[in-house]
Amino acid sequence: MSAPVYPPVKPNRRDGSGRFGGKTDWKAFFKKTIVIVFLFSLAVHVLLLIGFGGVTLFKGRMGGVPFSAESLPSETAQTPPAPPEEEMVQEEKSADPNLMDEAPAAEESAPPLEMMTVPGGASWAPAIPKDMKTSLTGSVGGTGTGTGTGTGTGKGTGRSGMKLFGVEVQAKKLGVLVDISGSMQSYIPAVMEEIFKKFPDADVVFMNGCGLEDWNTALKNWTETNEQQQKTAKENKTKFIGPKSMPKPQVVKFNSAEASDSPTIRGTINYGGFRKDYPDLYDKLARRGNTWMVTSFSDSHAAGLAFDQFARRKVEAIYWFADFGDPVVGPAAEEAAKLVLDNKMEVIIHSTRGLGKAGDWIKQVNGKIVQTKLEK
Repeated sequence: MSAPVYPPVKPNRRDGSGRFGGKTDWKAFFKKTIVIVFLFSLAVHVLLLIGFGGVTLFKGRMGGVPFSAESLPSETAQTPPAPPEEEMVQEEKSADPNLMDEAPAAEESAPPLEMMTVPGGASWAPAIPKDMKTSLTGSVGGTGTGTGTGTGTGKGTGRSGMKLFGVEVQAKKLGVLVDISGSMQSYIPAVMEEIFKKFPDADVVFMNGCGLEDWNTALKNWTETNEQQQKTAKENKTKFIGPKSMPKPQVVKFNSAEASDSPTIRGTINYGGFRKDYPDLYDKLARRGNTWMVTSFSDSHAAGLAFDQFARRKVEAIYWFADFGDPVVGPAAEEAAKLVLDNKMEVIIHSTRGLGKAGDWIKQVNGKIVQTKLEK
């Protein structure tokens, strides 16, 4: 009789026994797992470090793009690298017919120059002759002092050699003196058209009349004439119409209240006035920042104030438009002539009927005469 067969007994794993009957070491198992993970992570980081480190190392050896628009901050200023030493290639130049064919013998046998380096310059800086002056900072040529005039368009008010009514004007900055009395107003549009075309930034001064005389003398003569007119009116038992005093002239802005109140601007019973008869031109002149008016009557003979204004504005030439029927005499005329000559101003005279009473003064200042006749 055979022995009885019993079912297999399952191992009790609660006591830590393994599948094959051995006891499982959980501490060693987790320790091994952690070590494997650490080694794997370390390998990954080493590979990444080698990859990015290689890019960083080789990046400095790659040629950068010149004149990059991006600027990176730097703690210390870097010294620019010395320019590459390349052999200079001389260009072939065509012969200049204006140059001499042979150099002087003195130039051919000139001794070699003693060379020096610029103080504070880089090691690769070019050498310069020892006898050439340099400034304390090493600039070739030294500092020096002095003044001089350059070439170009000057002060922006015109061009040298410009013709004005057919007369050549060498100056670049022009002053314009215009008689705005009633008999001369019809010429002014043509005059200003030429001025604005040739010298658009010219300084312009208007005055009633064209006399140039000392104020005290002009006031005395006017007072005597005015008193005689009042006496005549009284004897004839008529009403005297006119001012009893003459205000002292002064230079004011053309758009000022004083200028607007001038009879030549606002008008009289005999004529309409410049503002009413030529409104567009009046507005254009009033908007300019360098247009003035000499106030008072024509008998004030105050052209000297205009010349003083031109001297302050440092004009280089004066264009004077008038009929020259008023006197240009006395100390004021001499002073104006001296001012013109001392400042080497050109004087251009444009008269509607000859040189009148200003002939001697015009010769004294070497005035140029405009021959162009204007139509009213």
